[in-house]
Amino acid sequence: MTKRVALIQTELIIRWWDIEGYPNYFFGKDKQLYRFDSQGRIKRNKRVVIGTTQGYILKEKFFSLTQLRPLLRRHEPGPLPW
Repeated sequence: MTKRVALIQTELIIRWWDIEGYPNYFFGKDKQLYRFDSQGRIKRNKRVVIGTTQGYILKEKFFSLTQLRPLLRRHEPGPLPW
């Protein structure tokens, strides 16, 4: 009988920059791009290189770093629920 071991990694991701027009995508304080999947979990998006241009893919569309920079807005938390 084989024993299964589940490794659960928990880390604190602080939402630092929002992307205008893409509410499910954000940059964390660690300068990595994250997104919320359909089940509400946070997934990390990797930086890709197409040709010689670095960038990210948001909703199946490629954005270079220079195209993405004007869309960034500082994250402002909403009102607390209590």
